Amino acid sequence: MKKQYLLAMTGALSIAALSTPAMAETGPGGFYAGATLGYQTTDMDWKTNLTLAPNGSVIAPSSDTTESLDDSNASYGLFTGYNWVVGQGKWVLGAEFSAVQTDASDEIRNRIPGLGDPNSNPTSFSEVETDDLALGLSLRGGYMLHDNTMVYSSLGVSQLEVETTSTCPADTNVCNPSDGFQRFSDDERMDGWTLGIGAEHFLSDNLVLRAEYRYTDYGDFDFTAIPAQSGSSLGADATIEVVRQTLELGAAYKF
Repeated sequence: MKKQYLLAMTGALSIAALSTPAMAETGPGGFYAGATLGYQTTDMDWKTNLTLAPNGSVIAPSSDTTESLDDSNASYGLFTGYNWVVGQGKWVLGAEFSAVQTDASDEIRNRIPGLGDPNSNPTSFSEVETDDLALGLSLRGGYMLHDNTMVYSSLGVSQLEVETTSTCPADTNVCNPSDGFQRFSDDERMDGWTLGIGAEHFLSDNLVLRAEYRYTDYGDFDFTAIPAQSGSSLGADATIEVVRQTLELGAAYKF
C-alpha cells in the first residue's frame, strides 16, 4: 500500500511540475548542486535461520522466526552532479552523488524471533535501526519534453549502516538468570542498488526544481542475534533484508 501511495504522489508532483509555466528557455548541461526534502519508508524484514541450544546444537524454534519491521520518516539531503546534452539537445546523460539524512528504526518488544515465550513477563527484546546518513552514486538518463522540462530515470548504488540489537533479561526463557541482563548488537555497512524516476523543470538559466521517486534494495545482512553460550544462553542466527522507498522534492542551482 505504501508503494502505491508513493507512486501516486510522484505522478501528481511530476504533472504539477510539467504544467508550470516556463519562465525562460535554458539547457540542462553542466554542473549543478542542490538540496532535497523528502519522505522515506524503510522495510527491515527479520528472519531467524537457526536457533541453537547453549552447547551450539540446532534446536527447533520456540516462537515465530520472522518479523516485518518498518519505519517512515522525513528526510533531507544534498546532491551534486553533471549533465551532458546529446542527440541534438533532446537527450541528457548525467552522473550524480547524493547524501541523504534520516532515521529509521523498529522494535520487537516481546521476543527475539525464534526464541523465548512472547507471553512471558519480562521477556526478550529486539531492535533494528539504520544509520542516519545514506550515500548514493547514480547515472541518469533524461529526455527533454520541451526546452524547460526533462523527465529522467536513474540507476545507481547506495550505502547504508544497519544495526541490530537483541536483549535478554534474566527470565529463564533465553538466558540464565544468574547472568543477569544481557545485550548483544551487530552492525553492517550494506551496499545496495537504487532505481529512480523523476521530472525536472528549469525555472531560469540557473534554478531547477525536481520531483523524484526512488526504490533502493540493500539486500541481506546475516548476523548473530544472540550467541549460544554454554550454561548462559540459547542462540540465534538471523538475516535482515532492507528495502527503502523515497519520495523527494528538490531544488538545484546550475552553474
